[in-house]
Amino acid sequence: MVKNIGKEMKNFIKDLKQNIKDPEELNFLLNRTEKMFDTILDEIEKYADEEEKKLNKLRKTQALHDKRMNEIENALNFLEKNMDDIYKDIYEEDSEFEIVCPYCNYIIEANIEEDVNEICCPECNNIIELDWSGDFED
Repeated sequence: MVKNIGKEMKNFIKDLKQNIKDPEELNFLLNRTEKMFDTILDEIEKYADEEEKKLNKLRKTQALHDKRMNEIENALNFLEKNMDDIYKDIYEEDSEFEIVCPYCNYIIEANIEEDVNEICCPECNNIIELDWSGDFED
């Protein structure tokens, strides 16, 4: 593009020199043409600089969005890998109790829900009735 402008400028000056015979008029037109093209090129340069600034701003914004997307992807990957544990932490109560079998004194560690009313001792196979009234620490 700039190459074409330079070539066209040379052709334009050549045409002026060939067609204008009065030296004062030729000098005036050459000086005026030079000022006009300098102004045009300055405006093009300003426009290019502004566009470059916009492009740099877009690049920075894109880099920030890429970083955020990476963080979101990492968080989603973490959630996907740990979904079972997270579900258990949120929705399942960890009801681990130590129950001493009244028949054989075997200590049973069990995760049981409150709606279970009895448990079988794995040592003596006797059924132990659970009483949910009272303090759980007892």
